[in-house]
Amino acid sequence: MRTPFSRAVTAVSLLLLAVSGSLFAASFPDRPITLVIPLSPGGSHDLHARGITPDLGKILGQPVVVKFLPGGAGMKGTGFVAEAKPDGYTILFTHNYFDQMVPQTRKVPFDALKSFHTLGRINYSQPMFITWPGTKLKTLKDVVARAKADPGRMTFGHSGVWSVMYTPMMQFVQAAHIKVNLIPHKGGGPTLKAVLAHQDDVGGVFATQSRPHFKAGKIVPLVVVGEKRLVGDPDFGNVPSMTELGYPTVTSTMDRIFMAPAGMPPDRLNKLRSAFDQLVKQQAVKDFIQNLGDGIKYMNGSDYDALRPAKYETFTELIKTMTAK
Repeated sequence: MRTPFSRAVTAVSLLLLAVSGSLFAASFPDRPITLVIPLSPGGSHDLHARGITPDLGKILGQPVVVKFLPGGAGMKGTGFVAEAKPDGYTILFTHNYFDQMVPQTRKVPFDALKSFHTLGRINYSQPMFITWPGTKLKTLKDVVARAKADPGRMTFGHSGVWSVMYTPMMQFVQAAHIKVNLIPHKGGGPTLKAVLAHQDDVGGVFATQSRPHFKAGKIVPLVVVGEKRLVGDPDFGNVPSMTELGYPTVTSTMDRIFMAPAGMPPDRLNKLRSAFDQLVKQQAVKDFIQNLGDGIKYMNGSDYDALRPAKYETFTELIKTMTAK
């Protein structure tokens, strides 16, 4: 039989347990967070992360440590995060092609639409095709003429099969009826390095990473992928678009997104999403990304998650079109 004293002890114990549990939940994070980038250093994700992680760490009260895991067309790093403990201490900085397209083209150990929650989309960008001065290629017309004159010899570097660079290159090759040698690299950084080292004739890059090399006269921009030019860009605003040059089907836009493994406790997911909501309001972050030439085009995590199934289906149809015989 329980005495009044034993009942009191039990009540106090339950109260202490509830308090300690709430304190534990409120303490997240209490150690550094690992931000996995499924690409090599030197690309646009690396550049963005440099300006984002310090302020994100201040908001969360813990350092955010970047871990590069390139390989497998982005699936090595993506799979690592998908299989990580969903406790909020391992998150992913990726893009829509790795999230929604590549998993449809190969066997992966996760379900793309069920294994992740979006924390926030920071912005989006159009790719460019570039070359180096020694190729003597000045326009996209020059590229087509040389490729037709010597089929299969020109090298086109990209950031991995079915990536944001590979896809428009394949679309262009098909639309222009040319043959080239497509060279895969482990991200935008290695792709750019291959052009700068004169290993590839043409490379797919972003304005953010190629800007200093353009100013130094080491690269020649050929075309912006998509319908429109990079209007207002101080260096690349006059580079023509694919649509202008007669290739309206050659399109590609990279959504830069932060994600976390599904199954995370709601309070931790909400805290991380709230941190990104706060991050994009920081003036230092705004200035940094603006200086890169991209700017912030933010969408919160829940809104982006709502769009992912439709975006996934769009890529499904694109894959069918590109692989049709």
